[in-house]
Amino acid sequence: MVNALNSVRGKKHRLSPAEGERILLAHDGASRIHLCRRRRGNRYRHGIMQRVNRLAGDYLLDSIRVAPGGLFIDCGANIGELGFWARAKGLAYTAFEPEALEARCCDLNNFEGRPETRRVVLWKDTRTLDFYSKPDSADSSIFEPGDHFLRTAVPAVTLDEAVAPSEVTGTVILKVEAEGAEPEVLEGSTHLLSQVHWVAVDCGHERGITKAHTFVETNVLLQDSGFVLHRAQFDRIVGLYRNTRHRDLATGRA
Repeated sequence: MVNALNSVRGKKHRLSPAEGERILLAHDGASRIHLCRRRRGNRYRHGIMQRVNRLAGDYLLDSIRVAPGGLFIDCGANIGELGFWARAKGLAYTAFEPEALEARCCDLNNFEGRPETRRVVLWKDTRTLDFYSKPDSADSSIFEPGDHFLRTAVPAVTLDEAVAPSEVTGTVILKVEAEGAEPEVLEGSTHLLSQVHWVAVDCGHERGITKAHTFVETNVLLQDSGFVLHRAQFDRIVGLYRNTRHRDLATGRA
């Protein structure tokens, strides 16, 4: 029925079962992507890569000149859409996603189904944290999001422990979407940040029941680590930061 309606309405994507009852495959004739929340399938109505490129634009990544041979670190990867963008730019892809179904889709979309998506929460130190799962609205967080959540205990690690870029010759990009925990994720990334060229971070109103933003704290942490705000989008509160201690590998300029 969904596919028939899509055809009548001129939408590009079609859906088919992929793995069990929860994971679907969206395809548009040119690209394919696995998803696990059917109502989000409509995001691909104009084409899968158009959706991917729009998401990259939301994170202001379309303003970066990327040198291939680098690394894209995706914190809060969801189903790994930005992995498509990273590969198109010649970057290796590392993903973190604590939600099981989303992480499985990320594996299917980026790692040929191998369980390489890290199913952990990122934090400022290593411990066990309560995790409030609310994936249907993409509001899962270590901060209580309000109502209709499932609380579980999950392992938390730091990015410094989890990622050690080696033999990377191109641009290193860190994208952070932590549903309000962006400052804590960055606090646990002191060593890694010294090797990162660009940080794209969503600081929107997602921290806890009060839905506070995290721009002020995130901005201070990144400035103290040698980054400057390159571009910002304040409707969603997204910042793109450049590491002033690194030469831009794509342009050769400091």
